[in-house]
Amino acid sequence: MSDILMEVKDKIAYVTLNRGPANAFVNEMYVEFANTLLELGERDDVAVVVVRANGKIFCGGNDISAFDSFDSRTKANYSAECCGKAAGAVWDCKKPVICAVQGAAMGAGMCIAAASDFIIAGEGVKFGIPEVKLGIPAAGVFARMIVPLHKAKWMAFTGNPVTAEELYQYGTVMKVVPKAEVWDEADKFAHEMAASCYRAVSIFKQNFCRNLDARLYDQFMVEQNSFMDNMMYSHDFKEAIAAFTEKRAPEFNGK
Repeated sequence: MSDILMEVKDKIAYVTLNRGPANAFVNEMYVEFANTLLELGERDDVAVVVVRANGKIFCGGNDISAFDSFDSRTKANYSAECCGKAAGAVWDCKKPVICAVQGAAMGAGMCIAAASDFIIAGEGVKFGIPEVKLGIPAAGVFARMIVPLHKAKWMAFTGNPVTAEELYQYGTVMKVVPKAEVWDEADKFAHEMAASCYRAVSIFKQNFCRNLDARLYDQFMVEQNSFMDNMMYSHDFKEAIAAFTEKRAPEFNGK
């Protein structure tokens, strides 16, 4: 079965992450996700897209095992591009995208939610970019999209998450509901938008995104290039990955 499931019903496209247990992304999954979102944006029979996930976790981010393949800048750069284009596809999709976040959204999962137009989240669900704990300075640009600047720095520099309830206070999460009701609540809102003049809504979204930030992918790659320039071959990055894999505290030396 595919890692990305898609169906269209009543002008609503449902894109479901389906790579348990954590719906962690690998390169091929990023590519499939990005292509799916961009293709749906071109379909006249689609008014709105709902991104959701099977299981208890919305998305745990990158599959950490993939980092073992970072033995060259070419491979690391390709992985970064895949991730950036997947989140960018949510932003660039010509139709509104609702993220139905029933469980933790970490790393790439948080990026996808941040790039969406609306977030429906479960009670107590956490959103975070823990990359710095793995020696990776990345995804700060997406944190900046969901929280104020200084809070985004706190998330980026500590790797600590924020909750759905806090994001609701910021106006980022549209509604917080019991986890079991997230899909239904997103579906209800999707039907409301699908009943509107959805061609005009599509144009409105494209105008919003162009005027707000036309360089989202470029900004993300600035962070990714800084990782490849300064961290990829460092002791601390290798130690962070080893410690994560071995389930122990890392011993960093600043080199």
